[in-house]
This record gives sequence, structure tokens and C-alpha cells, in this order.
Amino acid sequence: MRVVIAGELPLIQDVSQLCVNAGHDTNVFLVEDFLGAIESGYVLDEIGAVDVALELHNESAAAKQELILALDNALSPDCLLLTSALATSATQAAAWTRYPERVVGFGLLPPVAPTGMVELASALQSSESALARAKAFWAGLQYESVVVADGPGLVRARLVCCIINEAVSALMEGVAAPEDIDRAMRLGTNYPFGPLEWADMIGLDTVLGVMTGLFEEWGDDRYRPAPWLRRMVIAGMSGKKVGRGFYRYDETGNRL
Repeated sequence: MRVVIAGELPLIQDVSQLCVNAGHDTNVFLVEDFLGAIESGYVLDEIGAVDVALELHNESAAAKQELILALDNALSPDCLLLTSALATSATQAAAWTRYPERVVGFGLLPPVAPTGMVELASALQSSESALARAKAFWAGLQYESVVVADGPGLVRARLVCCIINEAVSALMEGVAAPEDIDRAMRLGTNYPFGPLEWADMIGLDTVLGVMTGLFEEWGDDRYRPAPWLRRMVIAGMSGKKVGRGFYRYDETGNRL
């Protein structure tokens, strides 16, 4: 199977490894690289021949729309288009395309294990066959599918990012230091990671994208992004992938 993946780190690396492990012929692009390649025209024939495309951008709705439009124009009509439905619903993503029936939303959060669970969400426009193909694709990657209702964040990202957002508010209010907030949640609730540590792994820009999507969808103050989260993203401190978030990291990704 031929697969193309376009989006942002770290998910594109993690998902591409799953595809390679499954034996798929996989091409991977950062958003800006993919848009540049499409504009130049040198990958149009190659992209047009793929079977499954995965869009993995959660930071900016405008950039996500541009990426999906580029994918939709380059892909053949029968190519399955899987969109990361964290900051934007699958229904919204499908509405940007010429062939909305082939769009299915999915949800993953770092760290991505070799086997695990993926959330799938049909857009209002998705066909039953597209959902069936999405399930089969993820099963081939050794991932069990759980079908959930469409909407920004789906289940896992919605809950995890809300906890992260509250932890950022606690940090901003001086409740505790980052290490103590994380230690309290790991040891006190058996969380696999502290919320601020997890935010660095996911990417603070992605967390902000999820919270912004939830706030725009529901208009509820519980989803309003914490001001300190927004400021850190503006300052370029988006987490482990850039070496600076709530913690600092060396070039190999180890915490300093």
C-alpha cells in the first residue's frame, strides 16, 4: 500500500514508523515542505497514486485548511483521507474537500506505541466504506479502532488537554513548581506522565490548538486556553520538539 503523511512533528515521525513497520511504501512531509512540493509540481504524479493519505496538523486551523486543500487537489478521488480531528472536527475538514465522503477523522497523542488504540470519527459526510477502510488500515498497523462522535479533541485529547490546561493555570497562579505538579499527578493519580511533561511531549502548540478548537466549538469557559499556555507558544517554547517547553531538552530529546 502507498501512503503519504503530511503534518507536524512529532506525530508524523511516529505514524510513519508504524506504516513502515507494516510494510507500506511511505512518504512523509512537514506541512511547509508538502505545500512547497505541491506548488513546484514535482510530486503531483507520485501523490496522485497513493492509497491512503494522513493529515497530521493540529496547531493552526488556517494552515490545516491549506494542507487539506492541497492534499485533496493532489490525491486521486478514491484515495482515503484520514485527518487528525484534534483541533478541528472531521466534519469541518471534510467540508473543505471536493470529495468529503472519503474523509475520516482520527485521534492519536504522543507517545505513540508500536501497538495500541486509535479513535476514529466519521464526518457527517463520511461514507460507510471510508470508515470501514479506515478501520482496516489501522488494524494493519496493529492498532485497535474505537469509533467516537466527531468533534474537536475526540475523547483522549479533549480530556488530556483540559487537564494540561488546568495544570498550566495552576502553574501560572503559583500553586506549585512544574516538577511538583507533575509529581503530584504521577504519584497521586497513577498518570503515565505529569500533565506538563505530557504537554511538552504533545507540543504546546498542539495543546493550544485543541483547546482553541474546543472553545470555539462549545463557547464554554472551561475550554478557554490558559493565558500562560498561549504566551509560551507565542514565545516559541512549544515543547520537546524545539528543546524548550515547561522543561529543557538536549538535542537527543533528553530532559536537562
